[in-house]
Amino acid sequence: MRGRHGSGWAAAVAVAAGALAVTATALLAAGYAPPGPAWTAIVAAALLAVLAVPGKKAVESLGSRWAEPVERMNRRAAARGALLRDAPRVADSGHRMALSIHAAIPLPEGADPALSGSLPEYIARGIDANVRSWIKGHTRTGGLLVLVGPAAAGKTRSLYEALRSEVPDWRVPEVTTGTQLNALVDDGVDLQRCVLWLDELQDYFTDEVLTVSAVRQLMLGRHGPVLLVATIRTEELERLQSGQHGPEGEGGPRTAGRQHAREVVKMLARWSPQGTASERAVRFHVDSRLTALELARARELAEIDPRIASALAGAEEGRITATLAGAPDLIERWTLEAGAPYGPDANGRALITAALAARHCGHPEPVPERVLESLALLHLTAHGFAPRAADWLAPALAWAEEPIRGRISALSRSMARPGVVAGFRVSDVLLQHSYAARSAPTDSLLEREDTWSALLEHAEPTARTAIGTAADAQGRGELAARVWQAAAADGDVRAMEHLGWRLSRHGRSHEAREWFQRAVDEGSVSAMWALGYCMHQLGDEDAGETWMRRAAALGSIGAMVDLGLRLFARGAHEEGEHWYLVAAEEGETTAMANLGYQLALRGDLDGAEEWNRRAGVLGHPGAMENLAVLLSDRGDTAEALEWSRRGALRARTMLEEHPQAFRPWPGECSDDGVSAVVLELAHLLVELGGEEREQEALDWLLLLAEHDDPRAASALADHALDPAEARRWRARAAHSADDLLARQSRSLLHSYGQDAVRRHVDIIRAHADALAAEGDEAAALTWLAKAEGHLSAVRPP
Repeated sequence: MRGRHGSGWAAAVAVAAGALAVTATALLAAGYAPPGPAWTAIVAAALLAVLAVPGKKAVESLGSRWAEPVERMNRRAAARGALLRDAPRVADSGHRMALSIHAAIPLPEGADPALSGSLPEYIARGIDANVRSWIKGHTRTGGLLVLVGPAAAGKTRSLYEALRSEVPDWRVPEVTTGTQLNALVDDGVDLQRCVLWLDELQDYFTDEVLTVSAVRQLMLGRHGPVLLVATIRTEELERLQSGQHGPEGEGGPRTAGRQHAREVVKMLARWSPQGTASERAVRFHVDSRLTALELARARELAEIDPRIASALAGAEEGRITATLAGAPDLIERWTLEAGAPYGPDANGRALITAALAARHCGHPEPVPERVLESLALLHLTAHGFAPRAADWLAPALAWAEEPIRGRISALSRSMARPGVVAGFRVSDVLLQHSYAARSAPTDSLLEREDTWSALLEHAEPTARTAIGTAADAQGRGELAARVWQAAAADGDVRAMEHLGWRLSRHGRSHEAREWFQRAVDEGSVSAMWALGYCMHQLGDEDAGETWMRRAAALGSIGAMVDLGLRLFARGAHEEGEHWYLVAAEEGETTAMANLGYQLALRGDLDGAEEWNRRAGVLGHPGAMENLAVLLSDRGDTAEALEWSRRGALRARTMLEEHPQAFRPWPGECSDDGVSAVVLELAHLLVELGGEEREQEALDWLLLLAEHDDPRAASALADHALDPAEARRWRARAAHSADDLLARQSRSLLHSYGQDAVRRHVDIIRAHADALAAEGDEAAALTWLAKAEGHLSAVRPP
């Protein structure tokens, strides 16, 4: 962590000056001539020469961001008024929330008319008490709550019932896209005591991307206490978490949607009985199988609601909620090959398979009819059952859309406007089943190259980039490149950036630069950041810094942080601090943690605590470690232990859920504070003493050491009672330190100075000393030479 925080008034002036500069640049670029003497135009032109960038679109965007404050104030007032006027209370919004709940099997004739026709009686779940307690505990601060689980597990219903119980009078404004929510935050709309319902969270990171900055601003309470609540299927969460391994995954800035999604889900603490009640962002898992206690509740309700009785009789392995949602009926509808191989039912099943294959290939919903037709024909023809009638499509669609029970159907049409079908949506129950089932009907389609060709021929141009991303994720890199090239030729900026990162990843940085430049010419600010990163890779540090400055001036938070890191590395602390400060005020947690770290180094402990608390609330493990150290040093051991434990729990979740991000071990300068917070917790536990605490400390050290953290392995060697075990851990620590220094010595030096490098060198020397004590002089000399080599590599000339 790096950074330095100046005096408040100086920082404020710096930020204001930056805003004024970029505003003037935008106005000049738009053709505005300043009044007054000629020298003002000359100065303004000079400012434009420094900050102006290729791509008029980017400059126009900048002008719209900073100009016309009066108009913005008017928009805020109008937006807030419209939201409150039109938004129902939670208690009155069941009809809207019910739209997101899976349609249930229908009530039989003669059922009690008092029963709801759309919602079965609610089967209380084991997580309900904890979910409701979390909501109740965050009505003053707000926060982010996400329920994760399989399709039709009961996520939306559980969330709805919890909100209705705890915040019945809060408003539920309708927010359907990420950009809509971003605008509310940017305009400073007062959203206090509002629930922002983000059903199917992944959909908010597609074309109209919800930014992590907007989420962080809401979580920090800057718009009043706001509850962001969401649901997401397990496989979709895993996809978002793995976004760091996309085409741009070697350390550079990432494409917007995936990066924002990854940063948002990274804030979510996995709920556990210990340490998460006070977390500002948390996720709960909802199992598709009911527990024994939940099944007992279901049996009681079956006496009242015949739908639950029917589900109990037909459910397998306690999957009552899925049975209520008609999952077995849907799966049978798709997979049961009854009757003749020709006709509406066979053709309808082929259309369902086509819709599922399109979704596997990354096509967003709704899927156009022409895509379904082309893929279904491929599927039918491959199996020797091409439709016999020329007008086969309409009857087949009618069969696929036909309700199976009640309102449950495999395909449903999505209307662009009255009378115009935009495309079709496929049941998420079937989508999940198609991922999980071996030899699903989709598999044969997905293995064929002509499936992808047909998809690209008939898909909307706006879907190509997502299709390319899916192809790349499935190991079809060359296909992904062809898809992105076609989309880029049509002006798709995201495709240009994807191509740039793919080329950069394969060592073709000169070609990558050309694609990034084309995206910049189209007005992409994220491409400016990418171009800066690319120029650094090519060894042109000046050009790299220039592009990062331009991206930062146009509002790229990532570029601000990256620029701050590079400025601090070369000693330009004041300017580096300026960019850290701007990014931190926008809610960027790394910038907050870095500022807090530097403030502590120079003795501003109050400022350090403020920034680290902000970042800690937003889930940054390194900031939690910084805060724990501050609290421990002033004698507040209990709170220090609480923060370090919260950070360590997050670290463990990160290591368990995506261990590939920590292979090879990134070290303390690149792991978001994962290693530091675990080591701090172990240190505090050992200091407090007691056999139970010391054993817990060893367990935490073991977690890190098994991921090749040198400091943890060295600590285990120091605590080992058995000489053979101590020898084994000391050797592993030395090998890990040697590997880490070979990859990260410069980063360690820039982040924490010579002392950080020496700590790892000392681990190597300790192993050499142990070898010498055992009489293995040759091996000892080899390790001492390694230690000296690492020191020489970072020693000033």
